[in-house]
Amino acid sequence: MGSFRSGVARAYRSPLFDPVLALLLGGYGVAAALTGGEWPEPHWVAAVLVAVSAACLSVRRRFPTASFVGAVGALATISATVGDYQAGSSLLIVLLASYSVGAYGAHPRVAAAVVAGYVVASTVHRSGVDAITAAMFVGLMLVLPLVLGFTVRRLRLRARELSEWAGRLQREQEALAADAAADAVSKERLRIARELHDIVSHGLGLMVLQAGVAQNLLTRDLVRARDALDLIRETGQESMAEMGRLVSLVRAEGSGSDPQPTLSDIDRLVAAQRAVGARVDLDTEGPPRRLSPAVELSAYRVVQESLTNAMKHSVNSPVRVVLRYEEQALSVEVSNNAGDSQLRSESARVGLIGLRERVDVFGGQLFAGPGMDGGWTVRALFPTPR
Repeated sequence: MGSFRSGVARAYRSPLFDPVLALLLGGYGVAAALTGGEWPEPHWVAAVLVAVSAACLSVRRRFPTASFVGAVGALATISATVGDYQAGSSLLIVLLASYSVGAYGAHPRVAAAVVAGYVVASTVHRSGVDAITAAMFVGLMLVLPLVLGFTVRRLRLRARELSEWAGRLQREQEALAADAAADAVSKERLRIARELHDIVSHGLGLMVLQAGVAQNLLTRDLVRARDALDLIRETGQESMAEMGRLVSLVRAEGSGSDPQPTLSDIDRLVAAQRAVGARVDLDTEGPPRRLSPAVELSAYRVVQESLTNAMKHSVNSPVRVVLRYEEQALSVEVSNNAGDSQLRSESARVGLIGLRERVDVFGGQLFAGPGMDGGWTVRALFPTPR
């Protein structure tokens, strides 16, 4: 049924549809005028005029007003000059021409004048009750499809306006979503920069401290070694100063420089969630090993953000956290069986954007979506080459 409807719709939109329709109606009308008693004599005059009337339908959608004037005008000429008629072909032509000018035309006053002219023409050879009946029939035959066409056109215009409005609304929503995503990425980058600053500063501080200790422990006057140690200390001090000046431009006012969390702090994070009634299980697969502070911090943030979203959207659902120490990577997985409820939260989507930014920094991969058991899973893979 669907393919049949689509085929009919394609045929109706074809540029050949109207000429073929006009040819069929014109052929039928001419044959009836030349051979039947539906048309007044002389039959050849009626045949010519009905052919002209039907031919006007071939441009009913491209030039609806001209088509209506020509089609109805030719039939009105037959009524006014040759005589009355009751032909089925004329009824089809008038109905189609009236509907077309209402649906595609833009000159209602011209259409009204043509209707009035045809109504008057239909009463020229009639009188009394017969003339009134003919006028009423012709008027209804013209006005009803005309009103139907006007209604269809208004509905079509309204549908187009609604479609354009929906398109604008969708574009605005996409623009807002893009702005929110860009803002989330920017904020997450600033946060990563602050955290990496603390990590790098700590490492540089250790480097400076160790260089100073090594210098004090030197028992021999090795000029070149002392110069190298002096260079290490000076470079470290300068790097710390430059890093401080750089990150001070992006550090939020009042942000502290507390020690950043690592994977060893996930136990306390899980315990805090359990303390508020959450059901969280923590598993570790593979032998734990020491990783870079930046990787451990980002892995901790993945668990923290995932647990926050899970507790916000599925507080009664059990959550499982798995840390997998693989040969060349660290896998962090947080899963629950709460379906896709987290997708309905704007904050959760923005949070996932931030997590993806964190994982991308290390060239890793992030998956967030339905798990194999029908729940919701966040999985991050951090490359950790030895």
